[in-house]
Amino acid sequence: MTDKIKNKIAIFDLDETLLAGDSSRLWTNYLWDKKIVTDPHFLKLDEQMIADYYAEKLNINQYLFQHLAYFKHYDIDKINHWVNDFTETRIKPLLYPQGISIITQYRQQNIPVIIISATMSFLVYAIAKQLNADVSMGIDMQIKDNHYTGFIEGIPTFREGKVERLNQWKEAKDINYTYIYFYTDSSNDLPLCYQADHVIAVNADKKLTQVSDEKAWEQQHWDLNK
Repeated sequence: MTDKIKNKIAIFDLDETLLAGDSSRLWTNYLWDKKIVTDPHFLKLDEQMIADYYAEKLNINQYLFQHLAYFKHYDIDKINHWVNDFTETRIKPLLYPQGISIITQYRQQNIPVIIISATMSFLVYAIAKQLNADVSMGIDMQIKDNHYTGFIEGIPTFREGKVERLNQWKEAKDINYTYIYFYTDSSNDLPLCYQADHVIAVNADKKLTQVSDEKAWEQQHWDLNK
């Protein structure tokens, strides 16, 4: 077996790629529906986040600090309890069967599966566990006295940050050459697309579709009915 085959990895974006929805927004709605957060500005913050994300002008640090401020007085154990329920009740029904099947195929070939998402890592980790991914990377939030402070720790897995975090992981694993399959829906992930050997655009947004056409990248449409 050559080194090139040995070091294949499959990387997946999460929101709107493996999941029919945005996990951050679904989490916001969960906290609202459970009356854990009752301030209507909490929902408006998320609407603005989505608009800024698609306009490619999201300030991720500012958004997450404001978002966590609404429930940071709860300790991490309590939040993790909600995360487990949220993943089971809200996320599982929205995972694309095609994604689950492809992840299973990669794992059967002993190709590591990595999920990298611009969502808080405590959510990404729980969802990646449902998907049997080998590694998950999200935005790590600072912890103090068993509470989230609202500040980001390390490099956020957003846009170019996804490439930086992936390179950190490869360096830690002493991986020199890697053949990367990368699945994403979003033009925000173009920095990582350009680092990949094989891009699969899944339910791609308008800009990613355009670039995929130009670059002859593979394009797939996934839905919940298959």
